[in-house]
Amino acid sequence: MIGTRWQRVLTALAAGGAVAGCSGSSPTSPGTGGGNGNNVQASANLTFSPSVITIQPNQSVTWVFGTVGHTVTFDAVAGVPDNIGAVNAPNANTSASRTFTTAGTYNYHCSIHPEMTGSVVVTSNSVTPPPPPPPPPPPDSNYPYGRRVP
Repeated sequence: MIGTRWQRVLTALAAGGAVAGCSGSSPTSPGTGGGNGNNVQASANLTFSPSVITIQPNQSVTWVFGTVGHTVTFDAVAGVPDNIGAVNAPNANTSASRTFTTAGTYNYHCSIHPEMTGSVVVTSNSVTPPPPPPPPPPPDSNYPYGRRVP
C-alpha cells in the first residue's frame, strides 16, 4: 500500500502531466496562428507577447490578432518584410505571417497603439562547434590501469 505522502506526490505528478499534455500545438485555423511555435499575440491589453522572439533565417513569425485591431509596422532596415495592416485597415480576429531571410534585429510597433512594440531577432546560421576535449594522458606501462597517482 502506498503511503499518504507518496499518494500526494503521485497525484501532483499526474496533474502536472495532464496540464503539460494540454499545451501542445494545434493545427492552423483562422485566428489561431501558424502552429510553428513562432507566434506573437497582439492582445487587447495593448501588448505584443512575447515582445521579443528569436528565430533562425528563413523561419516565419505569425502574429495572432484578437478582437482589437492592430498593425505590425516595421522600422525601415535592409531585409525587413512587408508591414501587416494599416491604420485605416487594421487586423482583428485573424493572423498573418512574415518570413525573415536575413540575420538581424527587426523592431516593430502598432501604428494605432504606438506603445505596443516588439522585436524579431534573426540569429546567424553559423554555429561555432565547441573545441575538442584534450587527449588523455599516455598510460603508464608499469601499471595496468593507466598512470599511478603519487
